[in-house]
Amino acid sequence: MAHPVIRSPRLRRWLAVPAAAIALVVAACAPAANDAASSQPGTAVSAETIAQLKAEIATGQQQPQWAAQGPAFSVAGLAGKKILSMPVSSQLAGCDSMARDVVEIAKSVGMTESSYFQNDGGPAAWVQGMNLAINQGFDGVALVCGIDPAALAPQMEAAKQAGMKVVDMHLADVSEAASPLIAGQTNGQFNDAMRMGVAAALVDANGNAIDALVITSNENPPSIGMEQTVKDEFARLCKECGVESINVPIPSYATDLSGAVRSALVRNPDIRAVFTVYDAQTPFVLPAIKASRVPAKTYAFGGDEQFVKLMADASNPMGTDMGPNFSWMAYTGADQLFRVVAGQPPIPAAQAYSPYRLWTPANVGEFTPPDFGFGDSFVDGYRSLWLDVPGA
Repeated sequence: MAHPVIRSPRLRRWLAVPAAAIALVVAACAPAANDAASSQPGTAVSAETIAQLKAEIATGQQQPQWAAQGPAFSVAGLAGKKILSMPVSSQLAGCDSMARDVVEIAKSVGMTESSYFQNDGGPAAWVQGMNLAINQGFDGVALVCGIDPAALAPQMEAAKQAGMKVVDMHLADVSEAASPLIAGQTNGQFNDAMRMGVAAALVDANGNAIDALVITSNENPPSIGMEQTVKDEFARLCKECGVESINVPIPSYATDLSGAVRSALVRNPDIRAVFTVYDAQTPFVLPAIKASRVPAKTYAFGGDEQFVKLMADASNPMGTDMGPNFSWMAYTGADQLFRVVAGQPPIPAAQAYSPYRLWTPANVGEFTPPDFGFGDSFVDGYRSLWLDVPGA
């Protein structure tokens, strides 16, 4: 499968060199000579800016605190109703666990016939799930981890006609307005995750100019803005740095992703930062970086347990992974869904989100069960907002 590539100015200089010369340069490339994170101070980014970026990274690494995003309301009327919870793809472990948690939370407030819909991702599977919910008379649907409602516009209209409330959980960046196709949504700090990754990459480079690679999955709406954020941040902070990108759909990770990254690193061995818009790309990206012998690191969005914990092994070239706690997101999404099914107004999308935490090798030791560095105050916090729980 061919992958569109946006070439950087520095990459174009590489392509201007004859292939044989490139091969000789790559073969002779030694990390000590080319590693941007040398002990010498860089000239592309000022020492003052690097100090500011370090302070932002330190703040991002702190444990977030829960705060109510909307008023308390009665959930008594939810008894006997049911919701269907569908992840963007069941192969994304964090999204899958979140979708299952939403079902259990719904059952705990009297929605005992609620169900989970397993799928392999993509519009065809999502249409199947929505049609199931419509045909079987569900009262609400949780679209988990940013399923694009625009890809399901006929189903969204049919759900509305049936009186079904659809909430898209973790759909878009907090800077974006709510979709008019659905009853409510929760958002995420997707772009902040990329900003923090760029900050860490420049700090790791000690202020030297580097090139970056962004791996997108543009069938999911946040991916597009995350790619643009990486480009904008490098343009703002390091005009000598170059950024290129490749797009690999989620269902193609296992077959296409490693090869695409290896090819990109061969084309441009100046790449020192590989940005993954989903950390589920990590198992396919790390082997490609190691095999290339290019001293690059990954800077990810996600916060998924199985990938963040890889950071504790120093042999894995990982710089950052910033994301939410999936249990916290399940409660945030359930709260929004309960509100609209109960006839309450939704919380504005810009306010309805679970806070992220930045993980680096310096604080990954705090990423431990059962709360994985987020605490559990959100559980009692949200439950304090749900009044008149049946059977309580």
